[in-house]
Amino acid sequence: MAGGAALVVGAALVAAAVFAPGELPVRVLLIAGVVGGYAAVVADLRAVAAVTALGAATFVGFLANRYGELTGADDAWSHAVLIGFAAVLGTGYRYVRAINLDHDDVPRPPLRRVASPLAVVAPPDRPEDRRAA
Repeated sequence: MAGGAALVVGAALVAAAVFAPGELPVRVLLIAGVVGGYAAVVADLRAVAAVTALGAATFVGFLANRYGELTGADDAWSHAVLIGFAAVLGTGYRYVRAINLDHDDVPRPPLRRVASPLAVVAPPDRPEDRRAA
């Protein structure tokens, strides 16, 4: 979690140095990218939630408003939703990747190509010709 906090603070410093105060969408995208990347790497959901909350509070308090004020304009919090969405996407990516890594050792049958759509056999028309599976 300390690494994630350092990443968020570093991203906030870069966003404050590179982008003007009026460029909120670009600033929030930078923080969201860092939080989403952190969520894609870290397996502990509590750490992801804490870093996401820190990222949203840092964005609203220092990048959208001044002096750490979290009760500023409503548009800052509407931009901060993107940070939470990035965390959800990163966590989902990590989960799907973990599922795929667990199934790599299972041998799969080779794929066979169906010769034509006519190869499908239709069920018999008469009820007495049908058999239970």
